[in-house]
Amino acid sequence: MGETMRAVASQLSVPLPEGWFHKESITILAPDGQANVIVSSEPLDPTLDSAAYAQLQGELLTREFPWLSEMSFGPISWLGGKRAFLRHFTWTPQDGVPVTQMQAYYAGAGRGFTATATTPRPNFSRVEVLLRDVLLGVVLASPQGQRRGLLGGISSRASGQRS
Repeated sequence: MGETMRAVASQLSVPLPEGWFHKESITILAPDGQANVIVSSEPLDPTLDSAAYAQLQGELLTREFPWLSEMSFGPISWLGGKRAFLRHFTWTPQDGVPVTQMQAYYAGAGRGFTATATTPRPNFSRVEVLLRDVLLGVVLASPQGQRRGLLGGISSRASGQRS
């Protein structure tokens, strides 16, 4: 591959008012603007597992983009060994430039985690390995709030502490 990577973590901490919930995301962009990865987390019903979360996300995709073509879907080990799912699909937005996306899903302890890698379809073969490495390299922050991966801040600082 020849690429080197370093971990990037969120540098923000926000007070969370009682009864509120938080969503978060980190976006990384290729220097040429031809690829990006968005990693996000959101609150979920704690009874949802990864399979149900991936199914719900797939239904949402097909409602929003009925013309998408799913290339593959299946289980993966993600976020430090957790059972998750990866979907690979293509679609054409209104601007007419076909895109290829890979989307990973994990749900646990009332949070849903998604990582979406996007690039124009003609560019995919050039960046596929790098995008997979980024997606599969995402890890969760430690419970103490120490960031050790691409996705940080899993509400561990929402107890009213301010940084």
